[in-house]
Amino acid sequence: MPDSTGESVLVLVNDEGQYSLWASHLDVPPGWRVVRSTSSTRESAAFIEENWTDIRPKSMAGADGGTDPADARPSVHALFAEQAARTPDTAALVWRDQEISYRELDERSGRLASLLADRGVGRGDFVALCVERTPLAVISLLGILKAGAAYVPLDPEYPVERLRYVLDDTGARLLLTQEALGFLFVGHERETLWLDREQGHIDGLPVAPDAGTAPSSAAYVIHTSGSTGRPKGVLVTHRSLAHHAASVNRTLQLGPGDRVLQCRSLSFDAAAEEIFPPLLHGATLVLGEDPLRQTFRALTQQVVDTKTTFLSIPTAFWHSWVLEEDCLVRLAAESSLRVVIVAGEKAERRALDTWNTRVGAAIRWCNVYGPTEGTITSTLFEPGADWDGGDTPSVPIGHPIEDVRAHVLDDALRPVAAGTVGELYIGGAGVAVGYLNKPAMTAERFLADPFSGVPGQRLFRTGDLVRSTVDGAIEFVGRRDHQVKLRGYRVELGEIELVLGDHPDIQGCVALVDDTDPQNTRLVCHVVARDGADAANGELMAHVRRHLPWYMVPAAIHVIDAFPLTPNGKIDRTALSATGPSTPAEADHIAPRTPVEAVLAAVWEEVLDRPGISVDADFFQLGGHSLLAATLLSRIRSRLGVSVPARVLFASPTIEALAAAVVRLKSEPVAHAS
Repeated sequence: MPDSTGESVLVLVNDEGQYSLWASHLDVPPGWRVVRSTSSTRESAAFIEENWTDIRPKSMAGADGGTDPADARPSVHALFAEQAARTPDTAALVWRDQEISYRELDERSGRLASLLADRGVGRGDFVALCVERTPLAVISLLGILKAGAAYVPLDPEYPVERLRYVLDDTGARLLLTQEALGFLFVGHERETLWLDREQGHIDGLPVAPDAGTAPSSAAYVIHTSGSTGRPKGVLVTHRSLAHHAASVNRTLQLGPGDRVLQCRSLSFDAAAEEIFPPLLHGATLVLGEDPLRQTFRALTQQVVDTKTTFLSIPTAFWHSWVLEEDCLVRLAAESSLRVVIVAGEKAERRALDTWNTRVGAAIRWCNVYGPTEGTITSTLFEPGADWDGGDTPSVPIGHPIEDVRAHVLDDALRPVAAGTVGELYIGGAGVAVGYLNKPAMTAERFLADPFSGVPGQRLFRTGDLVRSTVDGAIEFVGRRDHQVKLRGYRVELGEIELVLGDHPDIQGCVALVDDTDPQNTRLVCHVVARDGADAANGELMAHVRRHLPWYMVPAAIHVIDAFPLTPNGKIDRTALSATGPSTPAEADHIAPRTPVEAVLAAVWEEVLDRPGISVDADFFQLGGHSLLAATLLSRIRSRLGVSVPARVLFASPTIEALAAAVVRLKSEPVAHAS
């Protein structure tokens, strides 16, 4: 790759005005031309930052709703409207005891599009959306698209600082939210539309006409963890999203009669896979609870009760689910499930063997892979109940879906032989536009494609190390950088390091994954304090929670005197992994002081399997994680009769703080969403 051997670095550009870094010894691919030759990647990046201020290709920046000769496939919302016309009376959404038909969903989203147009929203705009998981979420997504804009999802469980960053990064013209979430946006200066407050007005509006959105227009911007210390917004077009929905459905075969459990946060592209393939093919969305927010038995019961036929879950959750024999027996005997897909990290062969033993061929099982930059799903593997994978410890991620190309390459972009480890590059219809407001990073990760027969195409460099089998299936091996997947969530360790490094008491930070206990993989940070600073662990944890989403908060922060170094002066991460924390002073145990604290203490001791927990002890520093949090919240709901949102637990992770939150929640009136 460029700059690795001291050779000059080329800057290429295609007819769409998109840039790519390129090594000078490689042939320039068709459709690209050299605009600059530099001595380093840094110099190339500076040139790109100065000359490529808008990463959108010319066809997107100038999209005027006319015919796009490159792709006859219409916009995503136009495809939905076509499906609504075919099955107007079929249930499109089910939420609790509420059912919304395709006709009603089409009309309600069209009325919201009218209001957005009245507020000046149009083609090329970004509209931020922060709502709870109710029909309003799906209505809003479609309404934003119908107005010609792209949606920017904001998870209400994220810290205020994170939400503020995404709003600033996108420059969202409008924020759509609910009054109950207003506390997240205090001080937000751009226009805000309170959807629940405006509902009566929206109901009286006409259905908006089609905005004439071109396939090359942006459909959404989803922010992923960023190695630079800030999340990076991935820009995806209608063309890529519509292609994904059509391609994956050739395998999933969703249609009328199917019921798809929509249970992932809109801030993850997995939610788009739960929403758009079903709605573009006549299936019904069942709005349910996130698998990572409930117990295995609760999810099993939900699948049975809702007659769900299709379910997508994180691999980490599935790994634990297969250990619950009674759950799998119920899925096979009582549920309507016909397809389960898992995604997010390496799937273990032994877990699949257990699944096949208890479920057999009754439910199709697929392992899917895809970075956000490849539009959700790039490869898919369906082994079948009688698959014999030899002695491989993990399940392959499979073959590319239709119109997606996967290349296993060496550092000189040459294909490697089967069985040889190389880096995975993704090409074809799913490649995203790039990283919003990050042209240099886009040019470094989205490269000119030397393998495509279409001039000017690009490859996405995933950073994933893989190898192919003799039959062409791809096996995941690991990462070539410090990005990790933890319980299905993509985490850049560099982002955690930079957030902690921003604290005035911290001189440096190294984030690591502690996998000594495979059943309880944890994020751990080692920090060195500045001279004379008193780096209090509690303050550091509070700082992290103010800036990072809950799944990126480390389980422990260890203050050490200095980082161990390798002979060449780099931080020795292997030695650091073996460095335990200094023995803390024995903290005074504080017993429960109220009935609510007593109940919570009993629940914590059951879930964490440890006695005598002090009411000021942090759940996550005691070994808690997202899966245990789901069990904890379920038992709190059962014992105290109150539903505690996960964001409350992550903001109040001690018994005393959570007890105060429970008392407050019990005193609040129950909100009703539509």
